[in-house]
Amino acid sequence: MIWLRKPYFPLFAGVGISSIGDFMYLIAINILVYQISESASLVALLWILGPLAGFTIKSWSGGIVDRRRKKQTMILMDILRGSFMLLLPFMPNVLLMYLLIFAAHTCSAFFGPASVAYIAKIVPDEKRRPFNGIFQAVTTGGIIVGPALAGILLLFLSPEIIIFFNACSFFISALLLAQLPEIEEKTAPTKQKNFFRTWKEDGQIIWQTAKDLKHFARFYITFQISLSIGMALDALEWIYSSDVLGLDETQYSYLVSSAGIGYVVGSIFASRISESIKNRTLAKTGLLFSTLGYIGFAHSPSYWVAIVSFLILGTGQAAGNAGLLTLFQKTIPHDRIGRFSSLWASIQSLLIILLTLIFGMWGDLHLSTAVPVPAWIMLISTLTLWWLASSVDETPNQPNQAASVHTN
Repeated sequence: MIWLRKPYFPLFAGVGISSIGDFMYLIAINILVYQISESASLVALLWILGPLAGFTIKSWSGGIVDRRRKKQTMILMDILRGSFMLLLPFMPNVLLMYLLIFAAHTCSAFFGPASVAYIAKIVPDEKRRPFNGIFQAVTTGGIIVGPALAGILLLFLSPEIIIFFNACSFFISALLLAQLPEIEEKTAPTKQKNFFRTWKEDGQIIWQTAKDLKHFARFYITFQISLSIGMALDALEWIYSSDVLGLDETQYSYLVSSAGIGYVVGSIFASRISESIKNRTLAKTGLLFSTLGYIGFAHSPSYWVAIVSFLILGTGQAAGNAGLLTLFQKTIPHDRIGRFSSLWASIQSLLIILLTLIFGMWGDLHLSTAVPVPAWIMLISTLTLWWLASSVDETPNQPNQAASVHTN
């Protein structure tokens, strides 16, 4: 199995452990903030910090990632995130806690592009889809294990202790990532350019790349717009489930778990499916099923229809993401992956924030239409993706061979 092979196992294990810690933390921090503030608004603000950090940081973080060694970047970010989590429970007020949480999300804005670029370099083209499928299963598997484990531990331990566990998961991840092979040669130090000049040059490089690969760029952006609509709808999941579908807290938790199971199933499916299925086909088909899952949830006549809809949603989204990620790594030049993915992620973060606010206000005015109508708009975007797919070229934009691996 690919995930057991020596060059890859530390990456799977490190990211998997930190993913479980992240979802344990997600439960604990919501409880802790509410215990301290007794404010539902402050708890809701937690969900904005991630996209806000993405919008603030990701427009320029990719340029730094592309110019730095990816392995060292991932290790440093894990150490910093673990340190921030260690300090978090000792903060005397919510404002300082939020500053640390924002700092942790900032580190994630560097870790994500670094890991994508590292995978593109270390994994040969013919193995990337199985790798990306299992990698997604490992990262999304935390949504099943993490909340369940946190729920059990919270019967005996405080939220602060759960957050300490999350800190430890980052430190363990850093130790495992240190075992990864070195894939980049050390380069002589170069004269540092002005930050704004570098940022402008990176923007020009990304724009030129998008023009050179215009068919892929349109496909990629359309996919991410559809995904952003779905991510913004997540903020209304609980209130829509409760007030419109009539589900209680336990039923809702099972609903979320069914989506998590779908993610794992879809990721494993993507890793096993024949290479004769093109990545663009996997991406567009997965997104279509994910969209149909949202529509099924929005119009669920019963609890079991909602459960099945979330299973379809999770399975389709995981498979679609694996197809798009593999196509992305195959198409974008390796030395530009960090910049291209980071700049779009910054724009996507702003889009998610705006859509979340719009859907939230819409929900306050007319909740019964605040999920179904955006879900149908998502379908229009997805059908546009199908129309664009035929023009996407899957010929690799760089040699298929992975970068030469240099052990430490």
